[in-house]
Amino acid sequence: MQNPGRWTWVGRDRLQWLLLAAVVFLPQPHWAAAQNSTTWGWGRQQQVFDPDLFADYLLSGQSPHPAVARIIAPEQGGVSLGSGVLVDSNTRQGLVLTNWHVIRDSRSAVLVQFPDGFQSAGTVVRFDEAWDLAAISIWKPPATPLPLASRNPVPGELLSIAGYGRGSYRAQTGRCTEYLSPGSGYPRELVELAAPARQGDSGGPILDASGRLAGVLFGEGEGRTVGSCVSRLRVFLASVGSDGYEPVTQPVATTRAATQPIAAAASQPSEAASSVSRNSRGPRVLPAGVSLGRSPVAGPTQATPPPADATVTASPGWLAAGEIAIPAEVLAHFNVFTNGQNLLTAAGGLSLVLIGLRLILKSRQ
Repeated sequence: MQNPGRWTWVGRDRLQWLLLAAVVFLPQPHWAAAQNSTTWGWGRQQQVFDPDLFADYLLSGQSPHPAVARIIAPEQGGVSLGSGVLVDSNTRQGLVLTNWHVIRDSRSAVLVQFPDGFQSAGTVVRFDEAWDLAAISIWKPPATPLPLASRNPVPGELLSIAGYGRGSYRAQTGRCTEYLSPGSGYPRELVELAAPARQGDSGGPILDASGRLAGVLFGEGEGRTVGSCVSRLRVFLASVGSDGYEPVTQPVATTRAATQPIAAAASQPSEAASSVSRNSRGPRVLPAGVSLGRSPVAGPTQATPPPADATVTASPGWLAAGEIAIPAEVLAHFNVFTNGQNLLTAAGGLSLVLIGLRLILKSRQ
């Protein structure tokens, strides 16, 4: 009689070998299907390679324009990325144009970053929903603002667009195709050009062949980009209290004969100069976040710029609400680097006066 314990063990061993053979040699359709299963979290959605989307993150090798900025607007649960362009500046602040839809859902101050590393928090001082424009007041950056083009582009004219997309700066060039309207009753002041823009380029500049600002882009479709043209930008900037930036070029006299008439003209103000002084408008301080609303019949306006030697003491209208412009002469007295000794002397004298007043009050008590 065989040992029952040995038979049981041999039987189990054979059963294990049979199961192993079934696993190895028999077809396993269920397992093959499981290998292609999409039950894992990272494989639920089939990823399709999109070269255009991938290219948005690649470096273009182009040098960013110093006046074109990245706009970061914090939103609930994320951020909105766009582009912007510096269009004006004074002694302390800069003015940046972007799209209304970029900052529309912002829950706090937006962040404006320039390619040289300068960045500043920005306050939205004006917006226009119909033309998708917004003006942001920031601290003055080192960059020089972009001057406005003297006229609207004409069909066939070569234009360029620029922006930061989802990560990298890129400029594209194409020809102006036509003009469109944002809706019924609005003028045709949306310029279209044959160049593709990317998500994140919204608010970037449309430049003419001379590098001047001919518009601000906001949309793209079928390889064409559309944006508000320069005539509409002038209307919008005028409502903010800005005429845009214009570089000042002063002629240099080379002969004595040429300098004498200039000196005589400087000693006797001309009628044109007095006319500019009479027609110059006062500063306009606007509340933050004011919409222009619907203006279907408004046409382009261009104010006369002040003379090159004019001294501006009042703050422009695009300063954020509640801010006060302090003259440079007053600020110079409180500069610790140039007037430190006088400031220390004044502080010491003030402290002695306060100590004396304290002693007098205590003696009377």
